[in-house]
Amino acid sequence: YSEFIKFLIQFSTQKDDIIMDFFSGSSTTAHAVMKLNAEDGGNRKYIMAQLPEKCSEDSEAYKAGYNTIADIGKERIRRAAKKILEEHSDYKGDLGFKVFKLDSSNFKLWNNNTNSEEEYNRQLSLAVDNIKKDRSQEDILYDIILRLGLSLTDTIDVKNFGDKNVFSLRDGKILICLEKVITEKLIEEILKYNPDKVIFLDIGFQGNDLLKINAQHSFKNHISDNKNKAIEFIVY
Repeated sequence: YSEFIKFLIQFSTQKDDIIMDFFSGSSTTAHAVMKLNAEDGGNRKYIMAQLPEKCSEDSEAYKAGYNTIADIGKERIRRAAKKILEEHSDYKGDLGFKVFKLDSSNFKLWNNNTNSEEEYNRQLSLAVDNIKKDRSQEDILYDIILRLGLSLTDTIDVKNFGDKNVFSLRDGKILICLEKVITEKLIEEILKYNPDKVIFLDIGFQGNDLLKINAQHSFKNHISDNKNKAIEFIVY
């Protein structure tokens, strides 16, 4: 079946197209795209969409540890990539993939329908820490990437500053710091990279408004040799 899908993709797409399957099932389409790229040197990309449909508990897939149809699809892509490398040992194309699940925002939303002083004060208290408790740095990172209008497939590197990590995108032009404790030293180290844009979480300043204001001025006034504009400073 993947050969038939590969045939359809081959005559209906260009080598740099994006192929989307809204009902991906076991990800046959992804398999076909990767295989065709390996054969003709294409750089096609795929997007697989699948509802979290549960596997029947008496099915072989469920017994093998795959709880949903999507789990089967992810494992198939892994195995297909491995097989393609075995069959095309000189292939240098990208066989990796990322998995995203549709969810609510990682940030607590402000409720405008506050009808009492008590409710208003409660909303203010929630805004002190505006990140939902069960969210990881990676969750927040991709939320911010979407808010910035960046691609989910952009390469993400991690820069280490002692015990602090900063995510780097677009070859260091965008730096995203999601640490919950920001220091002057960390800000100084980030400045050395001369980014175009730097993003922090508001909770990282721990209520230290002076540190936040000083950081804002530092980035605004930092003009490197190869730029004539200030670094954009964003706080979520």
